[in-house]
Amino acid sequence: MDIGALQAELDEISIILYQNREEEALLRVGQLFGKLKPVTDALLQLKNINEQEMAFFISAMYRELYAAFQQKDMLGMADCLQEYATSATEIYKQMLGGK
Repeated sequence: MDIGALQAELDEISIILYQNREEEALLRVGQLFGKLKPVTDALLQLKNINEQEMAFFISAMYRELYAAFQQKDMLGMADCLQEYATSATEIYKQMLGGK
């Protein structure tokens, strides 16, 4: 997985959300759920961190993103991507040694 490309996509989707381009944003966020899964699955396998805290973090990310998605809350989705998903990809990137 190209984590740099995923991070760039997170930023791009966030801009679309902040611009309130609803139809395109909802499509892209829906596709993003599948792209985040390998990252979050890998994070749950980390040995050097508190597994319970990581599980709570990932659960909160998906819960907030899904709730905002269901309500078509553009700002809520964008904020969630910038707060949680960006952090998750950064942790994943560090796990891979900064690749």
